[in-house]
Amino acid sequence: MSSEKCPACARLERVRAGADPFLIAELRESVVLLHKHQRYEGWCSVWLREHAEHLAALPRARQAVLWEEVADVAAAMRAVLGAVRINYENLGNVVPHVHWHVIPRRETDPDPRATVWVRPAEETECGCEEAVRARLVGALGAALRTRV
Repeated sequence: MSSEKCPACARLERVRAGADPFLIAELRESVVLLHKHQRYEGWCSVWLREHAEHLAALPRARQAVLWEEVADVAAAMRAVLGAVRINYENLGNVVPHVHWHVIPRRETDPDPRATVWVRPAEETECGCEEAVRARLVGALGAALRTRV
């Protein structure tokens, strides 16, 4: 898939244009976005700034910086949200662009020992209220800025 047809690249263009209200932070190698569905409050995605389909195609030094940024997002989540676990998902089979889903987990989750992907769509595709988005973007962004 070329970057011209990649939905992630199209979204990153909107971020660069200042047109994405889910933007939490722009880091050295990545862009951090609040996920559009907040069934698992605080769910974020961390996207490589430019198009690459495979993590292994990046030089090791860039891979290391990218992973440090993912870890910083998780630390910000723990500080702000008090999550008992953080799930890290780097898939690429639906959107072939290097990215992670960083998902805070709580003991009160519907099935805290299972991946979020097994939950029914009618449960997980719940959107995100504007006030919740603003609160999470602000709090996670502030916590992340103290880490980088």
